[in-house]
Amino acid sequence: MNICHVITAGILCAIGVSECLECFNCVNIADPRACTNRVQCSNSESCYLQTLHSGNEVRYNMGCQNNQLCSSTAVDPNGIIGRSVQTRQQYSCHECCSNNRCNDQLCAHRIPSSCIDDATLDCARLNSILNVCADVHHAKTICPQFCGLCQLVDGNWGDWGEWGICSVTCNNGSQTRTRTCSNPAPVHSGLNCTGPAVESKMCPNQLCPVHGNWSDWSTWSGCSVTCNVGVRQKTRTCTNPKPDRSGNYCVGEPSEYTVCLNEPCGVKIHGNWSDWSAWSSCSVTCDVGLRKRSRTCTNPKPEHNGDYCFGDPFENTICLSEPCPNRSHAVAFNAHGIDILANRVTAFPTVIFNEGNAYNASTGHFTAPVDGIITIITAVTKSPPSPSSPSISPPPSPPPS
Repeated sequence: MNICHVITAGILCAIGVSECLECFNCVNIADPRACTNRVQCSNSESCYLQTLHSGNEVRYNMGCQNNQLCSSTAVDPNGIIGRSVQTRQQYSCHECCSNNRCNDQLCAHRIPSSCIDDATLDCARLNSILNVCADVHHAKTICPQFCGLCQLVDGNWGDWGEWGICSVTCNNGSQTRTRTCSNPAPVHSGLNCTGPAVESKMCPNQLCPVHGNWSDWSTWSGCSVTCNVGVRQKTRTCTNPKPDRSGNYCVGEPSEYTVCLNEPCGVKIHGNWSDWSAWSSCSVTCDVGLRKRSRTCTNPKPEHNGDYCFGDPFENTICLSEPCPNRSHAVAFNAHGIDILANRVTAFPTVIFNEGNAYNASTGHFTAPVDGIITIITAVTKSPPSPSSPSISPPPSPPPS
C-alpha cells in the first residue's frame, strides 16, 4: 500500500508542493502531446516516455516507471525518459534520461489541470506590449493565470457511439455513428472539437425482391363468333416488371371479356302478309256503318332480322243499310294519317270519303248536321311497326246518326 503517496501528497499539496509525481499515462499513441490521461506515481516511480518503431511509423507509451530502471544501463537510446526538474512543478522530479535535460519538450506539454504562467516570460509586460491576452488560445499556453484563463477548457471528442442500423433492409444503404464533444466539453470560450461528429459507411445487403406489375392491356380481340352473340377478350401480363427474388405476383385478373353482337345465324327471312280475313258484318243495322277485315304478318313471319310486312293489317269499308226510322241526316267519313295542328287538334289529313261533308280535314273538326243528341261510332287502328316504315293509320269515324 502506498501510504506515503496518500498522506504525504495530501499534506504537501496543501502548501503547493507535492513529492508524489503526476505523469501522463497513454499507450500506443502517435503524438505525446495528444495525451490527456494522468496518473499519480508512487515515491519510487518516475515519468517515462517510450518510443516504439514499426517500419516508418513511430508510436509512444507514457506513464510511471520504477526509479531503479533509470540507471544508464536500462535506458534505451530511443526509450525511457522522464521529466525535467526545471519545468516540473514538483520540488523532486526524477529524470530518467541518457543525457541531461533530454526531456525538455515532454515537460513543455503541461498537464491540463495546471494553471501556471510560463516562469520565463513576463506576462504583464507581454500583455502591455503585445496584448497577448487578446489571443485567448495563445495566451492559455503562456499566461493562463495572468490573462484569467484558468477556467478555459478546450473541447475534446468522446468515444464514437455504436453503428446505427442500416438505412435500408435490402440493396446497399448506409449506417452512421456519432460522437459528442464532451470529453471534456468546451467551457468558457474553449475551442470546440474539430472534425466530423457523424461518420457514415456503406452497409451492403442482399438484393431487394422485385414485385410484379401489370403490362398495358392488349387491344380487344375479334368476336369469338361471326353470328349471334359472342365475346371479345383483352389480356395483360405480369411483366412490367416480372416478379423476381421472391417478389409479389400482380394482383388482379390477366383477362377481361365483353359481349359482342352479330347478325343472327342463318338466312334472313322477310315478313309477308297472310290472306285477308272475310269481311265482318256491318257495324249497324240501318243507315251507314262499317265492315272490316284483317291480316297478319305471318306468311312467313320475319326472322333473323328480316323486314316486317309493309302496309296496314286492317281494312275498313262502308256498308249502306236501309235508313233508320226518323234518322234522315246520316253522315260518315273515312280518313287516315295523323296531323297535329297549331291548336293541338289532331286531324286526319287523308280523306277517302266524306259522306255529308261533315268532316273538315284542314281544321280536324267534325260538324253535326242537325242539333240534338249525336251518336258517334269510331274505330282507331294502329299498324304493327315495320323496321323500314312504321305507320299509324286511324280508320274513318263511323257516321253519327
